[in-house]
Amino acid sequence: MRPCAGIVICPVCAGPLTEDDRTLRCPQRHAFDRAREGYVHLLPTGHGRSRVRGDTAEMLRARRRFLEQGHFEPLASSIAAATRHHAAARPRENSATTVLEAGCGEGYYIGYLAARLRNTGPAPCFIGVDVSRDALRLAARAHRDVLFLVNDVKHRICVADASIDVLIDVFAPRNPAEFARIARPDGLLLVAIPTAEHLKELRAELPLLGLEEAKRERTVERLRPQFELRGEDTLTYSVELDTGVVLDLLRMTPNYWHLPEEALAQIATRERRVVTVDVRLLHFRRAPT
Repeated sequence: MRPCAGIVICPVCAGPLTEDDRTLRCPQRHAFDRAREGYVHLLPTGHGRSRVRGDTAEMLRARRRFLEQGHFEPLASSIAAATRHHAAARPRENSATTVLEAGCGEGYYIGYLAARLRNTGPAPCFIGVDVSRDALRLAARAHRDVLFLVNDVKHRICVADASIDVLIDVFAPRNPAEFARIARPDGLLLVAIPTAEHLKELRAELPLLGLEEAKRERTVERLRPQFELRGEDTLTYSVELDTGVVLDLLRMTPNYWHLPEEALAQIATRERRVVTVDVRLLHFRRAPT
């Protein structure tokens, strides 16, 4: 946990956590062991197993198979470029850059950043948080340069106030109040959302879950006044997918569980499909307090 020392806090008392022999402890002697895979369970008190659910193991395996084929790498690359630019603009005397992904799942995006930005200045701190232990088992095995924490983003993120330079949210739940608490002054928040054209070919063919109308405008409004929109990138391109990859694309989202059997059977009627990826990456800055 060395690059992230002083950033992770206790879910019980909010005291700083330090690590000794794979156990994180706070000054009040609350202790949290690393799992065998390397992640740390810091779910806040009162959030029992029956009340907090993450993605299923099947969804996570499908997502890993899909993402590892590079179909969303242009989005990961755009996130990395924005993070690198933000880190380069920070005053040289400041401490190492800290990057946190909320709702990181099996760790593709934060792992991509860690692999490409680990040598930029003082050792950066990369943190991924998710409510699913199944997700973080996969993530921690694959990305050893990232500290993964079991957290419920909708409740509390176990990092210190004003400790994060870059916050990343890719198709994941958002908590504006918590994001504002943990973001450093003038910190960067990158939010990826689908446009109405995203996966339009599959939407024309299958009864997929609907997208929120005016999603960009509603996202900006929900993050105001804590965050100000400073820019955005639109990533539009086509990918050719075979039947198995299309099924993984569906399995990795809640769409899969809402599709009737006849709709899934329809996928197998064609060997390959061209699918549009259309995503907006919104660049926010922490507004002055």
